[in-house]
Amino acid sequence: YYYYYYNHQGSDCRYSFGVYKGHQYRTTSMTIGQPKCWIESKWMRVQQHAVQLTSTSSVIPDWLWIDYHDRINVLVEAPSSSSSNNNNNKNQDGRQFYILEQTKYALEGRTSKAIIGGIIEPSEEPPVAAQREVEEEMHVTCQEFHFLGRFRTDVNRGMGWVHSFLATTCTHKANSSSSSSSSSGSGNKQGEDEEKDVVGVADVERQDLKTISLEELREAARNGEFLEVQWSNTVALALLHPELMNSR
Repeated sequence: YYYYYYNHQGSDCRYSFGVYKGHQYRTTSMTIGQPKCWIESKWMRVQQHAVQLTSTSSVIPDWLWIDYHDRINVLVEAPSSSSSNNNNNKNQDGRQFYILEQTKYALEGRTSKAIIGGIIEPSEEPPVAAQREVEEEMHVTCQEFHFLGRFRTDVNRGMGWVHSFLATTCTHKANSSSSSSSSSGSGNKQGEDEEKDVVGVADVERQDLKTISLEELREAARNGEFLEVQWSNTVALALLHPELMNSR
């Protein structure tokens, strides 16, 4: 058996850059004693577990474990009108999908194709997080969120779970600039306080939004152009979903 628990009472880590408020993983059969926390921030918590292996009676006393917030990844189908803004599409009549072209700190300076991803905030359900991220990042509303699965990032070290989705039947969201500008004003202390409690923040690296055809998406997946395993996993599963499997 396994279980999760939450610590909202402050840090008990040796080093702390902020309190991690996400869930923490234990098992009743393999976790021995109380884990020792070495470092944490609002993003993650690195602990030393003592783990008894199921196949033997031996205990590994220095098993490093990382608790990290669960995340969502979403491949988003673009509204039909979006294709008119992209001159590079080979198939203007078929289904189109949003992808991002960006680099990340760990990508060795390389540029990768990417899809929408984000932190599931504490007490937020994965489908709600997926819908929120799509509306915030892509400014579209989608009627269908096809759940593709829940996957552990690292089976030995944790790093949270990724919930994968395919979003289809999307339409452009109504202009929300007035509401966003009113909530971001310097005099809005309540908005500033709420922002401090949010774990996920907008990417600071440049992101270029593109629309590509279904065939271009398949080709990009085959060529390994999604360089993070979460992205490539979600895209591959979406392409195997009945919604897209026989689509053109």
